[in-house]
Amino acid sequence: MRTPNAECCVCGKPLYRRPNELARVRYVACMEHRNEAQDNAGLTEAQLAALAMGRRPGTNHRTGYKHREETKRKMSASHKAWCAANPDKVKARGEKVRGANHYNWKGGASEVSTSIRQMTENRKWMDAVVRRDMLCLLCGAETDLEAHHVKPFAEIMKEHGITTREQARQCSALWDLSNGVTLCERCHCKEHGRAYTPSGMGRRKLPKKAREPQVGSRNPNWQGGGIKLVCPQCGIEFVAKRSVAGLRRFCSRGCVNESQRKHL
Repeated sequence: MRTPNAECCVCGKPLYRRPNELARVRYVACMEHRNEAQDNAGLTEAQLAALAMGRRPGTNHRTGYKHREETKRKMSASHKAWCAANPDKVKARGEKVRGANHYNWKGGASEVSTSIRQMTENRKWMDAVVRRDMLCLLCGAETDLEAHHVKPFAEIMKEHGITTREQARQCSALWDLSNGVTLCERCHCKEHGRAYTPSGMGRRKLPKKAREPQVGSRNPNWQGGGIKLVCPQCGIEFVAKRSVAGLRRFCSRGCVNESQRKHL
């Protein structure tokens, strides 16, 4: 056994370290107290700089890494369980990025009603109403279901004097499930007096591959297409872009070269 030449900085246990190791390390610790010694010694300037760089946007070493579907499911279940067990921490974390603390804050450009409708509480209320009814209460449809306020949303806000998101979050009347009914898109539009556009009739609701391509005369910037010209060298008719039709005479570079050789 080698003769000890150092000792643990926590418990004093005799240890042996090679001389070149002693010249590099800041402390010597046994396996049992290694973590405690690290905490007592703190981080070096290089370690602190690496941590600061890792927290900056665009320096994530996992960028582009894709998780498996099973891993995503486990992570989602774990995150939901943590949120349910720590509601106070979830609320405190949310307050750090709301309002003026959010990176995309623009001075409150959205209206209060629009901002409240985008809140998580409103999405949960709508989902709960649809899950409860499972079909349109007017026509019995089971697809394209939406939640409808029996007492208008704006009327509730005016009645309770709601002017901020926090006031809306504390107002129980806004999130009362008895004030909601499930309607399909057609009946919901009819209830509000809006024109109904069936799914598949508007470009916004069509999948990208099913959209009608905007080429030729379907393009709103269509100006009639190219101009037909006749090449003076070979006599072949060709089509030139309207923007360069006044500058182009020949159909190809070969005809241009042949015409130049004739005039030399």
